[in-house]
Amino acid sequence: MRVLFATAEVAPIAKTGGLGDVCGSLPKALAALGHEVIVFMPYYRQAREWFEANGVVPEVAVPTTQVIWANWSAESTVLTTTLPGSDVPLYLIANDFFFDRRQIYATRDDGFDDFLLRYTFFCRAVINGCSTLGIAPDILHAHDWHTALMPVYLDSGLRGNPAFRATRSVYTIHNLNYQGVAAANAFSITGLHSRYWRPDAVEHWGQVNPMKAGILFADQVTTVSPNYAREIQTPVLGAGLDGILRSLSFKLTGILNGIDVEEWNPESDEHLRSTYSAERLAGKNLSKRALLREAKLAYRARTPLMAVVSRMADQKGFQLLIPILTRLLRLGAQAVVLGSGEAAIEDGFRAAEAENPKSCRVWIGFDNALAHRIYGGADFLLMPSMYEPCGLNQMYALRYGTVPVVRLTGGLVDTVHPFDGSNGDVANGFGFAAPSSDELFAATWLAILNYRDAKTWKQLQRNGMAVDFSWDRSAHEYEDVYERARTI
Repeated sequence: MRVLFATAEVAPIAKTGGLGDVCGSLPKALAALGHEVIVFMPYYRQAREWFEANGVVPEVAVPTTQVIWANWSAESTVLTTTLPGSDVPLYLIANDFFFDRRQIYATRDDGFDDFLLRYTFFCRAVINGCSTLGIAPDILHAHDWHTALMPVYLDSGLRGNPAFRATRSVYTIHNLNYQGVAAANAFSITGLHSRYWRPDAVEHWGQVNPMKAGILFADQVTTVSPNYAREIQTPVLGAGLDGILRSLSFKLTGILNGIDVEEWNPESDEHLRSTYSAERLAGKNLSKRALLREAKLAYRARTPLMAVVSRMADQKGFQLLIPILTRLLRLGAQAVVLGSGEAAIEDGFRAAEAENPKSCRVWIGFDNALAHRIYGGADFLLMPSMYEPCGLNQMYALRYGTVPVVRLTGGLVDTVHPFDGSNGDVANGFGFAAPSSDELFAATWLAILNYRDAKTWKQLQRNGMAVDFSWDRSAHEYEDVYERARTI
């Protein structure tokens, strides 16, 4: 099959989260199965900087042309290279007005947020690029709200274009809470006929909702874990679209994301002080000592080192952790924290560090190499998420023998099997259900107590390290979804 990926992010070129990780890895896994995969993304300032830093010069595939839709027009230049570490073609849509900004999702310089126009232009530029280059996909795979209009365009007449005559669509929800909602007067930006301004199309409670439209018009819909697929069909986590998702559950599939098992491999990770494996765990203790030195914390035998590596947002549940962090540290633990985001959460972690300078170290920002060292050196990872569509951090932790303590939601349910004292043969972490600080404290305290039992702890580590989180499994499941889309 020829599969076209349309996405706002591709790791490691330009990403803010899991969307970029998926679209940087899944195409390579599908190509390894024999499919022809082509990826389109915007040519952000961040992408240009990545290419410059890595000595890559994308070539011009389509010179600057006018992309015209309805009453709109904008210039597009299509550049081409390959996904890093592969032969998968990567096409970049360049337009400095829309994509040369200080951050991937930054507003215009005057503060106006033109998000719907930016990504509508991107969708139209992808269509234009495919037509010009003669790319005729069997499957159009659109990702998140940014490209949710692509399945709608297929329905609205795009199949009259020879490049898209036989194309079927798959739409993946990476995070249902970000739907690209805009005011009603923004409908004209889409260029769609007025017949699409209705409740069973783009209109949703008097507003434009691209994600809703993508769900309705795609031939198949996926999301990033089986449990999240169930959760988003409930009023609590359905973000206003639960009724639609329940009615279309026959075409909704939850497929757990994978991780890059070559980059995240404790046996060969160049960032670690000492590499190790499930059979040879001594290197993890050496990496822990090195991490504590870097954090300017003293090594204490049989003292567990807790870790947080995360974007600092309310979604991640740190409003549950910060109030109890000092209590946990005073019960006999140490902590290292890496991340950035909302000022209140950053300030909360800084205050915990100031109150506990001998047992807590906080790094505000993000450093990929440091993240590797934290996963390699920490004893357990805290992920008290309010919701978590898939989650990758717990997979990194498990692969490194770092036992996760998680709130049992979304993909965390699919990947972390809490220890209950009787399931040591399968358990690989600790969990709690209710979104409360007391529940998080109890689960973490249980982890601290079990850390003191070396035999139990090593079994939990080895169970986690034995799980296959490679993209191979996921790629086969996407292959099945593509086949279902083609049979409609």
